Formats: sequence, C-alpha cells, structure tokens
Amino acid sequence: MSLTAAATLAAAALLIPGARAQAPQPSLDLAVMETPAGTTLNDILTGRAQPGFTPVLTPGLAFTARDGRVLWVRVRTDLPAGDHDWRLGVVRVPLEHLRLRVHPPGRVVARDSFFDRVDDQQPWPSHFDLPLPEGMSGPAELYLELEGRVMGGLHVSLRDAATAAGQEEQARFWFRVVYAMLLLVALLSLVRHAEDSRAGALSVGAAAFCSWLACLGINGHLYSLPEVALLSGLGAVVPQALFLLGAGPVVLATRHYSGLDKSAPQIVGWVRALGWVLVAGALFALTLPNNASITLQWVALVSYPVALLACVMMLLLDSRSYRWAPLLTLALMGGAVVLRFLADHQVVEANWWTLYGWQLLLALVMVQYLGLPWARARMQRWAMRKRAEPPPPSAEEKIEAARGKLMASLQHGLSHADDDDVAWIAYRRLLDGLKSVLDQNSSAVVGEHADGEELLQVEPKSAESRYRNLLRERATLLRNLSKLKAAQQVGFDFDGPEGPLDKVQLAVIPLPIPKPGWGALLVERPAGVSYSDAELALCAEFAAMAVVAGEEASGTVSAQRQAETDPATGVFREEAIRDRLQQMIEAARLRQTPFSLLWIELDQVASLREAGGEVAVVSALRPVAALLRDELSHGDLIGRSDSGGFLVLAPGKKLLQAREYAERLREAVSHMAVDPRIAPTLSISVGIAQAASGERKAADLAERAGNAARVANRNGGDQIFS
Repeated sequence: MSLTAAATLAAAALLIPGARAQAPQPSLDLAVMETPAGTTLNDILTGRAQPGFTPVLTPGLAFTARDGRVLWVRVRTDLPAGDHDWRLGVVRVPLEHLRLRVHPPGRVVARDSFFDRVDDQQPWPSHFDLPLPEGMSGPAELYLELEGRVMGGLHVSLRDAATAAGQEEQARFWFRVVYAMLLLVALLSLVRHAEDSRAGALSVGAAAFCSWLACLGINGHLYSLPEVALLSGLGAVVPQALFLLGAGPVVLATRHYSGLDKSAPQIVGWVRALGWVLVAGALFALTLPNNASITLQWVALVSYPVALLACVMMLLLDSRSYRWAPLLTLALMGGAVVLRFLADHQVVEANWWTLYGWQLLLALVMVQYLGLPWARARMQRWAMRKRAEPPPPSAEEKIEAARGKLMASLQHGLSHADDDDVAWIAYRRLLDGLKSVLDQNSSAVVGEHADGEELLQVEPKSAESRYRNLLRERATLLRNLSKLKAAQQVGFDFDGPEGPLDKVQLAVIPLPIPKPGWGALLVERPAGVSYSDAELALCAEFAAMAVVAGEEASGTVSAQRQAETDPATGVFREEAIRDRLQQMIEAARLRQTPFSLLWIELDQVASLREAGGEVAVVSALRPVAALLRDELSHGDLIGRSDSGGFLVLAPGKKLLQAREYAERLREAVSHMAVDPRIAPTLSISVGIAQAASGERKAADLAERAGNAARVANRNGGDQIFS
C-alpha cells in the first residue's frame, strides 16, 4: 500500500464518525410498510392500509422507492427526560421528499429533500437532519414518510443536537478533503500539461473533475450550490447520471497512466471505446425522464465494476514498478464499494468510512495518477543533471532524432528555395541525414533527369570522382536496378584513376524520377559488411521523405511562381518584382553589400501604342523579355515596370559594374532579330541607380532609376544614364 493511502486510513480510523465512542443514544424500534401515494397516516393507524408494518430488527434497511408509492417507517423510542434537542438523522440518498410525523397528533413536524437546500443548512451534510418538537420525552412514536425513485440503504439514528453537530463537522472535514484533492488534481493537470503535453495529464485532470462531479451528485452536495438549483427539477436522474459520468474518464486516465499504448497496443481501441461509451451514456442519461432513475442506477452500479476491472487489468499489464500504488488503492476502493453495499444491507456498521470511504480512495487514485509520473519525471531530470555525461542515445532514439532532423531540415531548406534548386536541396539533406544513423564509407544520389541532365550528389565530396567512374562503367546496371522498385544490395568494384579498388557493398535504393530518366540512392560499405532489412527499409524511408518533401516544395514554388509571373512576357509581375526589390534592398543593407537597379524602357513603346495599341506593345516586349532573361547574370531578377518596360535587380553590383552590365543588355537588344510586322528595329534606354548604404525604401530607389531611364529616352534612346 502506498504511504499516502496508509496515512489516510490511519487518520480515518481516528477521525471518522463511529470510530470514537459516542454518548449513549436512545435505542430505536423500526418497522416499515409501503403504500400507494396519497395514503394518510390515519389510514395506516386505523388498518385501512394493508397489510401493515413489518418489524425491522436492524437500525436500517435496504429499500427501493418507486414512482407513485410511499415508504413509511415507524420509529418507536423512549426519550430520556431533560433538556435535549433531539434530531432524527437519515443518511442522504436521492429521495425527493422526507416528512417526519409525530403521533399523536400525526402532523408533519419536519421535512427535507435531497434536491432542495435549506437556508440555514451547513454545507456538505451527510444526513437529513429532522428535528423533533422541543421538550419531547418519554415513549414516542415517529413516522417517517419517504417518496422518490431510487434504491439505497436507509440508515436511521436519533441524536441530540451536540452529537449531530459533531458528526456532521467530521463528515464535512472528510468531504472537503475529497473534493479538494480532486479539484487540486484537475488544476495541477493543466500545469503538468503545459510542462509536458505528451504526459496525458489532461485526461487525468478530466477524470478528477468528472469524479468531483460524480461525488457531488451522488452525495447531494451539488444542490448546496445556489447556481445549480435549476437542476433540482430533474429529480434523481441528475445524481445518477453524474455518478455514471465518473466511470468513463477514470478508464481513459488509467489507459494513459498504465502506458497501455506500449504494453498492450492491441486492446487500446477496446479500452478507449469503453471509456467513451461510458461518457456518452452518462451525457445521454441527463436527457432521460425522471422515472428512469432506478434503471439508470442499475446501469451505474454495473458500469463501475466493469470500469474498475478494466483499470485493474490495464495496471496489471503495465511493467513499471510504480503501478502497484494505484493498483492496491483501486483494490481497496473495490473493497470500500463492497463495504457500502454491506452497510446498506445492515451487515456492517454504517459510518463515514463504510458509506463514503470509496470516494476518498478514488481521490487518492487521481492523486497517484498525476503525482507519481510527475515525480518520476522530475527525479529522472534531476538524475540526468547529476550525471556528468548524458547516456548515449539508443539506435531507435538516434533514428527517431534523425527522422525529425531530416524533416525539419527539408522543410527549412525547401521553404524559400527556387524551383531549380528544390531537388538539389532535397537530395543534399537526404545524404546528410543518413550519415548519423547508418554506418557507411560514402553515399550518393546518382541518375539522369528526364531531360537528360546528369544527377550526381556525393557525400563526402572527395568520393565524387569514384562515383563518376562507377557511372561511366556501370550506368546500365544501376539503371536496371533502379527500375526494380525495391532496395537491393550488391557488390561492386570501384575502378578509380589510381587502379582497381577492393570490392565494396552497395545499397541501391530506387528514386521515383519520371521516365525516361532514372535515379538511385547509393550507400557504400566495405565488402564484408552487409545491410540488414531494417537498414534497407530505413534508407528507403529517408529517400521517400526527401522525394515527397521535394515534390511538395516544387509544387508550391511552381504555383507561387505562376501567380507572380506576367503571362504576356514570362517575367515577374510589377507587384512581385517590387516585393523582391524591397527584400533585396533590406538584405544588402544588413550585409553592407552593393545593390543596383536597372530601369529598362523600350524606346518604341509610344509609336507602337499609337499604331496598334497594347497588343502591339506586348508583341514587342515579349521577345525583348526573352532575350533579357537569357542575358541576365546568375541571381539577378527581371520583372515588369509600370511604364511598359522592365526592372532588373542586380545584387552585388556597384554603379560602374551595373553600367557595363546595362551596356551588354542594350547591345544585345540592338542586335536582336525583329519580326518586321512588329517594328523595323527595337532598342532600349536604361536608367541605373545604386542603393545607398543605409537605404531602406524601394520606392525611392525605383524613382531614381526611372527618372534616369526617362532622361536616356528623351536624349534619343538606345543609351544608358545613371
């Protein structure tokens, strides 16, 4: 048994009602009978109500209160003389009406209800407290009238006011302990979840909160809250539904605590289904009519043992040592539920522990579900900090870390890549990711794109010449292996420039490159070291991750490029090129590198627009744009301007370099072949502006370049101005 449970049980033995000697109370002689609703006490006393009272030899009885029936309990006692404030106490069960009559004259002297809160009532009561008339002494005959729709145990006691107050105060103390523990677990579960979202703390918190509602409902304390007074009209269905609500979340919380996903994954689906079925049943029960309360009570009484057995089974499947504390506490809870059943049937004495002890043990289970893994995690972190060196990760941990690192690397590298660089980056990241998890001498991505371009990336770079020789000697064999669609391992001789090398073992993993192209991932090892099936599968998995990420990035880049491209000329739209201009100015400012902007105007725009409108202008701009794209330096961008021309972004070029660059572009346009239907000749005027070292605004730079281009155009065109 856990220390917490042992300490609680020891305290309970000292503090719960019935554990300490009480002052002698008057003995009670009980008898019971059931009559139709509307039967009066006079009908009973005159014998018109048959068959009459049945004596009860115990201080209570198990009963079932039915719709349209009244349960009468006759209480005979001999009250000692003196100034006593006597109270008839009845343990709380979901009864709608309790009326106490004194004969003679048979009038109602006290009444109470499970669902109505008395104004001067103390919070968290354990008994219905029905006061007898003042000054009553000697032989007395009391009649207790009970109405409702519930099964339960009727526990009757006659107490003076001081004894009743003391017992209620002790009961309130333990109720507060139970409720505080459950609410504290629910709140701390949020802290635990914020610390580690994978710990399953939210399921424990939900179970604790639902258990709190279940205890409040079945104890009748929910109606002590004025805000919940509206629920009183729903009758006994509400406490029974709330009681049922506590079972399902406890099953779901036990699933997380026991690590069932690892210990017995084959039954996880069944356990999850059981928990959610119980939750759904409880929520559905709230919609049932009041006359279904007894049926619902039977459902709840069956559901809790099923949930308890499921929890015990899951904990028994757990191999961790700290499963024993909640397992033993759940076993004690099952025993406490049996004690409640025996107390209701008058087999054992009815006191706080036998009636409500299962609730305290349920709260202890919730505390253990949250606290033990939390404490264990804290101790593990403390032990890790105490060790000088962290333990080396296992092979599985290395592979898992490499998977995450590869995916993060692919996402980061491909997020801002150009369309032409996507495949190169994806394969580069693939080779880097394999190094940390697979013993190898070298690795490479080899093949040929569909357009005939060679595909070759090697890690380390020094092995590139060997793979080129391999492709030259064995390209046909590698191509055939890549078509098998399955990972293979074969022996190869690498014949390098310095003579034959020893045979090596190569893993060949096909890559899905569109036909007629082909491609494969090659991983080299010494000849005597083969690859396991798991290693080949790992290579195939990493290759698939790289290919899929590359295809997704390529699709994204293509879609974005299409949205940003001017369909008439094939260059960036004006809005897109100005966005790029702002980004490049900012990058040049931060890196303190030169940046120049070329504003290109087609000299014939005015005459073309006058002769044929915008169609003629676009017909002239299209071949000029195609020529300029071919002439651009690597890394430069071209897009449309707002005046029928183009903007060329030239990062890294100072003003003098930009003038030489512009002169080359101008000369290329002046010598291009022109369709005579468009114009006899075409020429451009180029304005150049260099960004200042601290310049931030793209609009200012563009304005300077545009003004320079217009000056060149007014001076006769086919020239450069800066």
